[in-house]
Amino acid sequence: MMRVMRARQRGMTFWGVLFIFGFIVIVVLFSLRAFPLYNEKMSVISAMNSVSQRPDASKLTTKNIRKYFLRNIEATTNIERFTDQSVKQLVKVIKPRKKGQPRILHVKYQATSPLVAELYLLLEFDERMEIRGPNTGE
Repeated sequence: MMRVMRARQRGMTFWGVLFIFGFIVIVVLFSLRAFPLYNEKMSVISAMNSVSQRPDASKLTTKNIRKYFLRNIEATTNIERFTDQSVKQLVKVIKPRKKGQPRILHVKYQATSPLVAELYLLLEFDERMEIRGPNTGE
């Protein structure tokens, strides 16, 4: 009886192949839909780094910080979320609580990407970064 069962068990069945193929399709679909959100996140972090590492970063006004942030976003990506009007709500500069501490650049927003039909992926972006300038300790 065991020899008969071993003879029948050769390779994968059609259902096994179909299951693996379906799993691969789901992973690829998820990756293709998630990549733009991940790429947007990395672009915003890069723009925040560019602004906070400017030599004159600790002396910039809030208006100029937003202007340089927006300029970095527009130069490197095609993110349409940040405009002259929206940057005021999405990009904040937090003043220090104690004298001698750095200001904080705070960017907060939500982005969605359709996955399937009415199912969406949501990116909740909430990052803070100190505004010091390059290696100044200030």
